Amino acid sequence: MVVEVAASAHVLLLLTDGTLVALGENRSGQLGRPKAIRRFFPAERVPLPAKAVQVAAGEDTSFALLDDGTVWAWGRGYSGTLGVDLKGAIERHTPEVIPNLQGVSQIVANGNTVMALMADGSVRAWGALPAFLTGGREVHPGVTQPLPLAGLENVARVAGSPSLGFALTRDGRVFSWGVNDRGQLGLGHQTREPQRPTELPTLKEVVSIATVAGAAVAVTRDGKAWSWGHNGQAGLGNGLHGDTGDPGQPAPRPVKGISDAIEVKAGSYGRHLIVRRRNGTLIGWGNSDWGQLGAGISGDHQPTPKPIKLPEVEAYWLGGNFSFARTKDGALWFWGEQSGAQGLLGVKGSQRVPAKVPWERALPQ
Repeated sequence: MVVEVAASAHVLLLLTDGTLVALGENRSGQLGRPKAIRRFFPAERVPLPAKAVQVAAGEDTSFALLDDGTVWAWGRGYSGTLGVDLKGAIERHTPEVIPNLQGVSQIVANGNTVMALMADGSVRAWGALPAFLTGGREVHPGVTQPLPLAGLENVARVAGSPSLGFALTRDGRVFSWGVNDRGQLGLGHQTREPQRPTELPTLKEVVSIATVAGAAVAVTRDGKAWSWGHNGQAGLGNGLHGDTGDPGQPAPRPVKGISDAIEVKAGSYGRHLIVRRRNGTLIGWGNSDWGQLGAGISGDHQPTPKPIKLPEVEAYWLGGNFSFARTKDGALWFWGEQSGAQGLLGVKGSQRVPAKVPWERALPQ
């Protein structure tokens, strides 16, 4: 059974026994094999020295957290995303351990930014980072080794992108850092960018958080969803679709139509958001040009939350312009851009409503 999916323009499937298989784009060796254009069926078994317990996919890069707490990386090393100085090379086609990084409990990749949540509640980051995190240096060529993020402790989850980041603490507080010109940090203003992670003053008892195209959404313990930031991809869920003139929403506001929420996730391209409710139903909003919201929408954007018709969902994952869900019966479902998921359904174009994936086809023979 598939227990986790991580995806960008390629797809990583983590199976129950800790095996990792990969398919899709392989232009930089992100499938863990010598690069080729694409890999369809059967998928490639990624050579790892131990069982994987969690996976992440960045821009042409792949990461696996093993059961010994080490992190292995492969693919394109642009901006230092592989966590090591490649000494002139730009790609690595087989997994190698990131040195001096042990005791990891979560790995997060978004574009060329990577963060690791440590078992002790601290956070490390590398790749493309905001300048103040690197002592005022330019973001590029990037940080090539994990850098501790000062001011963060007791962290339970992290989320972010090259321009902003969020840390959710074990007691439900949220800290943010990065660009704030349109209120992306949720601090109630958009005139100052703090030089260290700063706590959101009005948001408490948070259980889940995600970022999308300059906006963020958090779920609180009472089942409500809150949004703030830039509305360029209709990520605020407020019925509007902002453009370059959007002034931003600097303070968290409730997303209407959301109740009994338990988690929120965002697509790896930062274009769509989906919330899971306590009863296993999904509801989403944001960009829908490839059907990645799974609600049968024909337009480019869905500015308010819209339900997705599926049996009871126990887990779900969002890729670039596509999404996956695993229902209670163990079935894997897919919707969105077919080319991004490398033809998992065997058809071309987009899939605008969920369809079952014959994921067994993807397994190496």
